[in-house]
Amino acid sequence: MCHIKLHVPPYVTFKILQFVEIEEAIASSSSNQDQLILALQEKLRDFGLTKNESKIYVFLSKKGPKKAIDICTEEVIPRTETYHLLSTLETKGIVIASIQRPTKFSAVKIEKAIEAIIQNQQEKIEELKLLKYDMIELWNSFQNIRENNKSDISKLESKMKKYSKSTRLNSDFKRKLKEMRQKSDMLDN
Repeated sequence: MCHIKLHVPPYVTFKILQFVEIEEAIASSSSNQDQLILALQEKLRDFGLTKNESKIYVFLSKKGPKKAIDICTEEVIPRTETYHLLSTLETKGIVIASIQRPTKFSAVKIEKAIEAIIQNQQEKIEELKLLKYDMIELWNSFQNIRENNKSDISKLESKMKKYSKSTRLNSDFKRKLKEMRQKSDMLDN
């Protein structure tokens, strides 16, 4: 085994150490960026986006216009789900599809995206307010059916009791009649 001793001038050592520090800073900033992306995705979920919807929105905001295939490949989301999510995000007004072929998708600016999300939520609230009375009416119908069923059940139970009582009386009567016939037959013999 041969050992070669190299003489490295001090400024080269300094440059190597400086390069290592830069690499470490880049690595830690990459880690910070990943944490920031996760925080952004979490906040978007607070606004009602799903995990994958928020992943796609942040990805498009960061990378710019992309084809669906690029999104599903880089974000590791199934292709069919990616198309569905893009359609949903487009309906929500936070992603725009280009008219060129192949279609590229872009994220709208965050201010517009938040406004669109808030607007969608407000529309849902208005729809729920309109549906409120239908729901109450439907619930009351359900309650009435339940109450009627309780009433019908108690009537049925009463009839069953009467029936079982009459059946028991009938069977008692038949048994007594049979006994009387047997006694009568014995007397006749």
